[in-house]
Amino acid sequence: MNAKTVFLLACCMLFSAASAATIYQWVDENGRTHISDTVPARYKDVATKLDTGASRVSEKQRQEALERVAREKQQIEAADKARAEAAAAARAADQSAGQKSAIPVVDGKNDDCEELMRAYRESQECFAPYMRVEGGPREEAYKYCTPVPDPSGKCGLPGELPERINR
Repeated sequence: MNAKTVFLLACCMLFSAASAATIYQWVDENGRTHISDTVPARYKDVATKLDTGASRVSEKQRQEALERVAREKQQIEAADKARAEAAAAARAADQSAGQKSAIPVVDGKNDDCEELMRAYRESQECFAPYMRVEGGPREEAYKYCTPVPDPSGKCGLPGELPERINR
């Protein structure tokens, strides 16, 4: 799981308790058990109130979760930075030894289509939760996501066969 996913899950868990309502349970005439925050008038006498206190999050628990998310995010960012530095060092070592880098670099940018497509897909997945119904991402998305241009024009569509291009 990446830091953004962990953060979103923690926020959902923390704020779901804040909007909790009184929950009731009852059994209808067909023997079906129902659970809801509203009870039909004819079942008011048989409905029982459920204890939802165990699902409430204290302010201390909420703060601990936010701190844990921040620590995990920093760890992930540090690991990503270390991987990027190691890859750059490996490319530099390959180039200084006169070998071609395993990942082609053009003008300081990765030219490998698989890598470009992976980065594009990750960017799209990151922006997805921030998309507006009317189109385009919300501004806060740019705090967490990096826009990556679609490499399809340069690399072709994923899985596209060369024969299809010539048709």
